[in-house]
Amino acid sequence: PAAEMPAPVAAETVTADIQSDGTAVTFKAPGQTDIPNDGSPYKTTLQQLRLEPKLDYLTIPKYSDAAFRRATVAYAESGPLLPGSASLFVGEAYIGQTKIKFTAQGDELALLLGVEDRITVERKLARRDVDKKLLRDQRQLRYGYTIAVKNLLNTAVQVVVKDHIPVSRHEQIKVKLDDVRPQPLEQTDLNLLEWQLDLAHGAEETVRYEYTVEHPRSLQVVGLLD
Repeated sequence: PAAEMPAPVAAETVTADIQSDGTAVTFKAPGQTDIPNDGSPYKTTLQQLRLEPKLDYLTIPKYSDAAFRRATVAYAESGPLLPGSASLFVGEAYIGQTKIKFTAQGDELALLLGVEDRITVERKLARRDVDKKLLRDQRQLRYGYTIAVKNLLNTAVQVVVKDHIPVSRHEQIKVKLDDVRPQPLEQTDLNLLEWQLDLAHGAEETVRYEYTVEHPRSLQVVGLLD
């Protein structure tokens, strides 16, 4: 009888040994490798890692109405990720290149994995008027914006929306954020705003906010609109 063929075994990629000495990390490539002296590039594998990312979508509609796929990884490996170019694939589909920053143990690495056309984003100026009830030497302007986000994917998604309102650089100019729905997840000292929207399949949610700018009539103010 014919001998049975052994079951195929997946090839194992040999990676470098990582040695840490104080503040220095050394990657010791396996075996010996001849590098041609013809100036052509040559590659060898240093690390092969499997990381579990958190997946969501990011949009900054003041600058673009696109929603980007985002993968965020809490990096816990002992050897750092070195800075450089990285090729990105979703499944077997190549979607382009990106730059990876130096990432040490305990750092967070975020990668944008292209645009998702099935999440639509629209930002509109909904209000712009002048309050005439103040004293004659003061002027108050009110602006309002809406940001509508709709999920046309077949699954529920989490979309992070980032926006900002003007920051006063003069003591006589007062900027106040009011009438925000829903409340932002974060608002920084530089008036950067962040919302986190959980959208079911086919769901749409609209972020609404208004802000006022008060200043002396004699003072010229610029940079209030996009």
